[in-house]
Amino acid sequence: MLKQFMGVMAGYLVWTVVFLGGSTLLRSAMAGVHDAEGLTRDPLALVLYLVLSFAASFLAGRTTARLAGAVRPVFILAGLLLATGIPVQIGSWDQLPVWYHLIFLGMLVPMTLAGGRGGELR
Repeated sequence: MLKQFMGVMAGYLVWTVVFLGGSTLLRSAMAGVHDAEGLTRDPLALVLYLVLSFAASFLAGRTTARLAGAVRPVFILAGLLLATGIPVQIGSWDQLPVWYHLIFLGMLVPMTLAGGRGGELR
């Protein structure tokens, strides 16, 4: 049980570090398309943020499955990521295009589960 809990927490941490760290790098690399608050409506930048989210979700799922040694904790992680993502996206609903929010939220669970698939096998 502790192993599964730690796997979920590690996966959540991986998602956070990869996404926030990657977002910082993207904002620096594409400073001209972000406003003073760090937001952008530039389609290329938004697609890159989505790709970053997909990678973070996949790696988080893989980390959880590997550390927990089971697939069930990956489902828990996916639910936690979605539960975190919904209020974040709602909070920025008027600042970003609807398609971005829908894709971001719609791919959190599938990408996390894809990363966890087979990750429990060592």
